[in-house]
Amino acid sequence: MAGKYISGLLVGIVFGYVVRKSRICFTGLIRDVFLMKDRFNIVLFSLIIVVEGTIYYILSVTSLIRIPLYLPPFSLISVALGSFIFGFGAVMCSGCLTATLVKCGDGRVSGWLYLLLFMISDYFFSAGPGIGVSKRLRTALVVDDDLAVRYSYAPLFIFIVLLALLLFIIKRHSYESHSVSGRYSYTGIRNILFERSWPAVFNSVMTGAVLGAVFLISEMHGRHAGITISSPVMSWVYYFTDPVETCGGCNPYDETLGWGSMLVIGIILGSFLTAALGGELRIITVRKSELFRGVIGALLMGAGAVWGLGCLLSNGLVGTAQLSVKSWYALVFLTLGIWASTKIFFASYLRD
Repeated sequence: MAGKYISGLLVGIVFGYVVRKSRICFTGLIRDVFLMKDRFNIVLFSLIIVVEGTIYYILSVTSLIRIPLYLPPFSLISVALGSFIFGFGAVMCSGCLTATLVKCGDGRVSGWLYLLLFMISDYFFSAGPGIGVSKRLRTALVVDDDLAVRYSYAPLFIFIVLLALLLFIIKRHSYESHSVSGRYSYTGIRNILFERSWPAVFNSVMTGAVLGAVFLISEMHGRHAGITISSPVMSWVYYFTDPVETCGGCNPYDETLGWGSMLVIGIILGSFLTAALGGELRIITVRKSELFRGVIGALLMGAGAVWGLGCLLSNGLVGTAQLSVKSWYALVFLTLGIWASTKIFFASYLRD
């Protein structure tokens, strides 16, 4: 039993390190396609999914993990509405729930504030007075999440071809493949691991590799899923409040205290250690100009995670690598929400 908790904590630390060290922001990758007209971000986002999917199906065909034979049906209305709201709120918070946990670890007060508000909002709609609304949404236009091809060798072939295509595009793009040079405070291993920046392509490959490897690690503990964030965060709330029933989350394995719960703690700790050892740990307060927008955004993310059956990470990057119809459908509306929020809150930049 103790091994399960230690495993979740260690995986969280590694993932927190990778996200904090690479400074990768999943919301930002999509937002900047619209804001900065950076179409190469589509390649970087896709590279995460494809690397993860390749690893996932290698593990599957070698029988190291088992693909769930059943994925629960989902509501077209609930997932569309929830995903759009989550994406919209993520831009308002300058990052999704994963980024919020990273902020908690590296000294940004906004991370703790947004995390608290997310939990309040999520609980209201998943176990509190708003649970009735969530239940009704989930019964509207329900469809199966089923792709027969998921259980064959075809996905591995598809992901390998896509990986080759993305690498070809990257090579043709002549994207920078070296770390950015600059003035450093440390030398040796500390400089390499915690201070030097990583190139964007390497960031995506590392992120996808960690997300893919997690399937094997969590499988060892009877958890047949990848990294999810919203359910593990809420597992702590459910543990202390012990609600009569819940109606939320993207992964039933993580709704009770366990591997996922420790993953959340590990992400925060990994971010903290990375910032501290890189000489970047400092307390950063919330600017008043961003406070109100961030508060509303965190509340939207809480509701969106319940109705959308997951966050940007679990649907947009993990479920898509598993060829979940629900997750690909959710990604469309997550993107639309990010686009709409960018159009509203960054209108002056877009005009320029």
